[in-house]
Amino acid sequence: MELDAGRHEVRVHGQPAELTAKEFALLRWFMLHPDTVHSAEKLLEHVWDEHADPFTATVRVTLSNLRRKLSDAGKPDLIETLPGRGYRLRSA
Repeated sequence: MELDAGRHEVRVHGQPAELTAKEFALLRWFMLHPDTVHSAEKLLEHVWDEHADPFTATVRVTLSNLRRKLSDAGKPDLIETLPGRGYRLRSA
């Protein structure tokens, strides 16, 4: 998987993956911090703006959409959910 921040593009197996701006930002954050567990609160703080409501399901919904798109592009199970702890991008 390749992420080009300058062009705002993600390629999986050489093919472009169509991500929303927030999905792209979330994937970029995970790729900058692989194998690190991130709570929903931490993701809201670093990926969303200061006006994001911490009591919404926005992180869960965005992650679900990102996972589906990555899976459709050939990268299933890349982002793990660790119940009670958060989410992690597996580097291997």
